[in-house]
Amino acid sequence: MKRSYIEESFDEMAREASADRADALVRKMQERLSVLRRENADASKERMRHLESQILPSIAAYETLQDVMPKEEAFLAIHACVESNAWKKRKGFERLMHVPGMYRLMPWVFAKGTRASFNEAAGFEADEIQVGDGVWRIDMTKCPYYDVCGAYGCPELCGCFCDSDDICYAGLHPKLIWHRTKTLGRGDDCCDFSLRIEGR
Repeated sequence: MKRSYIEESFDEMAREASADRADALVRKMQERLSVLRRENADASKERMRHLESQILPSIAAYETLQDVMPKEEAFLAIHACVESNAWKKRKGFERLMHVPGMYRLMPWVFAKGTRASFNEAAGFEADEIQVGDGVWRIDMTKCPYYDVCGAYGCPELCGCFCDSDDICYAGLHPKLIWHRTKTLGRGDDCCDFSLRIEGR
């Protein structure tokens, strides 16, 4: 199984947190991740993609870091890791924006991607407010990032992933408007996602 970026980064996080205990922290994180995987083994393959790529590794890392630092510092360490990954993803989107006219397709790309990977089979639920004619606007009312982090007693972790969306998509192109005023991870009733071509 391919290691997530959070697992890859945890070795360094552990060394920075406690050089003397780094190896033990890495082992403990992996042991906790194994338990989380067993507890979620019946998840659908669509949901498992999100669990494996970010959710479960972040929970395991967050809990483990709290052995050697205050909870607030552990949160900041995970947030920094997720943020760093978001900036890498953004570079890929920025390269796409160099393709002439590509920005016009982005609302369609987001609609297609949401239906394919952020669907009910993966644990999401969304109301499509407007999809088409240069606009992608949905209210995400259920999210496994929020649900699973909450179930394991760390709902605050969901905010890391909310923030990563803003890093990835805000300001990608002068004529492409990313807008969101609410997120589940920040305590609101939904995530009101919107990506539209200017003037639409």
